[in-house]
Amino acid sequence: QANIVFESYDEDGIGLASDLTEAFLEWRPVPRSANRYRLKFGTFYPHLSLENVDAGWSSRYTLNSSAINTWIAEELRSTGAELTVSRRPASLGGAHTFAVSAAAFLANDTAGTLLAWKGWSIHDRQTRFQDDLPLPPLPQIQPGALFQTQAPFTEPVREVDERVGYHLAGEWRWGKKLLVRFMHYDNMADPIALEHGQYGWTTEFQHLGFQTTLPGDVGLIGQWMYGSTVMGPIVDDAYVVDVEYDSWFLLATRAFERHRLTARYDRFRTWENDNIPDDDNSEDGHAWTLAYQFRFSDSVTIAAEWLRIHTERPAFEYFGHPREVTERQAQLMLRLNF
Repeated sequence: QANIVFESYDEDGIGLASDLTEAFLEWRPVPRSANRYRLKFGTFYPHLSLENVDAGWSSRYTLNSSAINTWIAEELRSTGAELTVSRRPASLGGAHTFAVSAAAFLANDTAGTLLAWKGWSIHDRQTRFQDDLPLPPLPQIQPGALFQTQAPFTEPVREVDERVGYHLAGEWRWGKKLLVRFMHYDNMADPIALEHGQYGWTTEFQHLGFQTTLPGDVGLIGQWMYGSTVMGPIVDDAYVVDVEYDSWFLLATRAFERHRLTARYDRFRTWENDNIPDDDNSEDGHAWTLAYQFRFSDSVTIAAEWLRIHTERPAFEYFGHPREVTERQAQLMLRLNF
């Protein structure tokens, strides 16, 4: 099976008007035992999101993705192969399914650039293969500064050092009652590699997610991520850029007839371990999202969403802004499915 996803935007100076977000082949052989196998080869998202489960990696519940899944859409893509083995043990009555997967990939060496130098975001834009995502005009990447060789943009789908990264994952599904998903990701990038203005960032994380149904047919989804990203040589016992990060969210949703109501709370942080005072990448924030959808038909949906984000980031002061900022956004959307 071939899977190809295009995204098109008005000309925004980031990339082509139309470009790919995923392109991979998937093979699921006819089972000849209790095990089921799936092999993916190409460029694809790591199997993490519990929100973005509809066509084109879109969210079923909100217009904007959570902070975790926004970052995945911005910077994470695996170009390689992934093998998944799943089994539904008859000894457990057939109600439980277990799956494990392993992937080896290239072309994700710059993952971590945006998280360190721009911070967490909440939006619905997915990075395409040839996008150049702009970086804030930070002092440390200006001519004559410490990272002057950094281009003013990052290329997330980029190979810098020819090293192979990997991710390992596990999943437990208990019928329609509970889904638990875990992943360890490590791009294995060389932190001192540099090619065409793009640094290698050694980025790794642990991820845990769950999905269940509460009384009253209320769906509950949660994801948590904790990791680190480093870049550059070691100076004074720490990498020149050394950032830890974590984020989590809880989402509650209720569908009734043609309506769906969703509420989500996000919490996100970064903190740095390096000794470069001119490159402060710490951040602390949270966000509330409230969304409503009404489905007129199988092909027409209208949605409304309200978002409030509060962020404290010292780097805002570089641009004359207060270090604490509260932003609000309201959206209306008409979606047509073909």
